[in-house]
Amino acid sequence: MTIAADLRILYRLAFAPVRGTTHAERLESFYHGQATGYDDFRKRLLHGREQLFSRLPTPKDGVWIDMGAGTGSNLEFLGDRVNALGEIYLVDLAPSLLKVARERITQKGWKNVVTVTADATRFAPPDTLADVITFSYSLTMIPDWFAAIEQAWHLLRPGGTIGIVDFYVARKHPEAGSREALLVHAPLLAHLVRR
Repeated sequence: MTIAADLRILYRLAFAPVRGTTHAERLESFYHGQATGYDDFRKRLLHGREQLFSRLPTPKDGVWIDMGAGTGSNLEFLGDRVNALGEIYLVDLAPSLLKVARERITQKGWKNVVTVTADATRFAPPDTLADVITFSYSLTMIPDWFAAIEQAWHLLRPGGTIGIVDFYVARKHPEAGSREALLVHAPLLAHLVRR
């Protein structure tokens, strides 16, 4: 990535006005001008994604949903395991990021990956439950992230896994000894299995 590209993204992050009346419109306004340089810029900032995706199971012919998938770059951490899955849904509200994801899908020749412009609190794949659902630095962008987790739990088949990597902030007044433990583990990695 060039310095000029970094500066364009920094401008979009810090100074460009975010417009729109809905959350989807505001997200698209925010990401539209940085979609093509999104991956290169953020790979230096968003740590833990590779560790999370390498730890998660890829059940043969399973269904994987990446909520807030953006450009679909997380799938590259799966390598050839992408092809073992039956269906992969890349769900995001920002069409400009999903456009980059569709270009990636074509370039990689992934036949089992589809992009879906949808809200993570409402999306459901047609006629199936998911084996794996991931949130990679997307929960902090979802206003009602509790609803997003509840929806994911509802969509998860028994034995399925939810994987999360994201920013977090320790409680303002944590229990004695908790603050030090929380600050050591940045970013937050979570792995939930439905029984």
